[in-house]
Amino acid sequence: MQTELVTLEIGHLKKLMVLPPDSPITPESYFSEGSAAYCLLADGNPVFAGGIVNLQWNRGEAWITPNDFFHRNVKTCFRILKKMLPEIAASKKFRRIQAVCSANVPETLFLHLGFEYEATLKAFGPFGERCKMFSRIFGDAG
Repeated sequence: MQTELVTLEIGHLKKLMVLPPDSPITPESYFSEGSAAYCLLADGNPVFAGGIVNLQWNRGEAWITPNDFFHRNVKTCFRILKKMLPEIAASKKFRRIQAVCSANVPETLFLHLGFEYEATLKAFGPFGERCKMFSRIFGDAG
């Protein structure tokens, strides 16, 4: 399998995301001004993506596509994430990166990437689910 890390394009994301018809999430929302994302291609096909959506004030929201490829290739994806997050943070001057996930996702995923647990949020997810919030600060703690 030949892999290549490229800048994410909307066509890649549409192939990776499986959303219900009534989903409030759209692929276009991941491409706001000041955001950045990458896509892993395997034999020319998008298999995994992640990035940071710009929330303004030097803050961003980290995201990934937790698909079958991710679950089968966790080490490969983590290696990419560990490299990608600091690069995006530096290039876009993000100071705080936060990540929100379903409450049933193990915290070790985020701790391994240098995030800290902040809170459990009630009815926070797009479908009203309970979520956990993590954050990582880049640069001086000030």
